[in-house]
Amino acid sequence: MLMFGKNLKKIRSVRGISQQEFADIFDLKRGTLGAYEEERSNPKLETVLKIANYFSIGIEELLTKELTVNRLLKFNERMTTESDSHILKEFDGIPYIATDRKLEFVTTYKESFKVEHFPLVRLPNIETLHRFAFMIDDLSMTGGSIEFFPKDIVIGIEVDKNTIRENQFVMVLANQQLVLRRISFQNNLFILKADHHGVADSIINSDEIQALWSIEHVFHHALHSKEMLLEDRLARLEQSIASLKK
Repeated sequence: MLMFGKNLKKIRSVRGISQQEFADIFDLKRGTLGAYEEERSNPKLETVLKIANYFSIGIEELLTKELTVNRLLKFNERMTTESDSHILKEFDGIPYIATDRKLEFVTTYKESFKVEHFPLVRLPNIETLHRFAFMIDDLSMTGGSIEFFPKDIVIGIEVDKNTIRENQFVMVLANQQLVLRRISFQNNLFILKADHHGVADSIINSDEIQALWSIEHVFHHALHSKEMLLEDRLARLEQSIASLKK
């Protein structure tokens, strides 16, 4: 026995939908819907599929079984649960300092920095508090065990300069400059070392450091093939030659 018409009435009753509203949802005429409900006409398969999918009801159940109110309420619960499970999680953002925003960052950070002026990087499973994402824009940290290339992104957490460990990767804000280096110590001096052999060490006093970020994550802009590594070596060689000329 076809239960389609009776089930339509019950669905509308439970969901509080008028005949006209129901008909509009499925591109039907109100009279056509009335004919289905009064069992004066049989629906097209396409219409049955639309209604079954919309209310998450099995086709056979919709056509041949009388749906109870409790059963329809369970459908509603299931629809709510499934809908909630597909809501995309909004990850917290980390302020992103690209090359063209470096100057603005270094000149405002300690006095008038506003996080809303900078774009945010949103990544799963990464804490955001006291962290910044920085774009690498030179080859000064190539040549070591971990290599940083232009357009790579590093994420660091701001730390007190007295807690930094020897040979740690840090982003340093000092003397209106922002640089990524390995850091070591000599008395009250901080030595900023580049992994590129053509870049000289920088030696600064403790009070010249405005801020330090300990590097926690690196995201490479590209996988480096042998050909790309050769190009990078050539670029490093050119940089070394330019440094020697100076």
